[in-house]
Amino acid sequence: MSATTTSSLLELQQVTKQFGATTVLQPTDLQVRRGEVVCVIGPSGSGKSTLLRCVNFIAPPSTGTIVFDGAEYKPPTDHRWIPALGMAEEKRLTRLRAEIGMVFQQFNVFPHLTVRENVALGCRKTCGMSRREAADRALAELTKVGMAEKADAYPERLSGGQKQRVAIARALALDPKLMLFDEATSALDPELVNGILAIMRELADEGMTMMVVTHEMRFAMEVADRVIFMDRGCIVEEGTPEQFKTPRHERTQTFLRSINHG
Repeated sequence: MSATTTSSLLELQQVTKQFGATTVLQPTDLQVRRGEVVCVIGPSGSGKSTLLRCVNFIAPPSTGTIVFDGAEYKPPTDHRWIPALGMAEEKRLTRLRAEIGMVFQQFNVFPHLTVRENVALGCRKTCGMSRREAADRALAELTKVGMAEKADAYPERLSGGQKQRVAIARALALDPKLMLFDEATSALDPELVNGILAIMRELADEGMTMMVVTHEMRFAMEVADRVIFMDRGCIVEEGTPEQFKTPRHERTQTFLRSINHG
């Protein structure tokens, strides 16, 4: 039986990820409470993005268990490729991904669809909404992120910041229980970063449960309930932003000095 508490939305139990012979995520235990904002920091290649991708099985864990909202998800095994069982498992994972919204570094909007169609697509395919329902939901979410006036535009006419707003609206349109942000501002010009961070702050204020991989230390220190520092596929240190002002581990101290002096 899982040791997950009622307040815990997400739990990772000894989760690892290997690519070939390389282990990029060492055995990891982690809990995220409902309404909590967890910021994940660390150097490039430390396993931060892999951690997020394991949570919603975009990159299925190699070993371990993901417990999300009381349901257990384990790595694929050979028997799951038997058609009857495999299809059922794929449906479970589709539901999981609908409940866990993800915003990537590289926007991932469809260039051949309008802004509204980009957001509405998941509503129709995943949630089974009619075209009218999906279009209405899309416009409501685009309004929240300040993109309603661009609803009929194509992505080629948008700035990077606008594309990222569309990506956020697309994730929110599925009414997720958890939002994952993987370096959502790192591909943006500096003047566009604050607009995206402001939307993320609003989501946090509204009680959205969030895991955020970021190099924006000011955002992490102001918005996070908990900060996690990763290095070489391991969680080295975690604590409140206040605790991270005087980190315990030398590796954390070295990283934060490099950020502050960079």
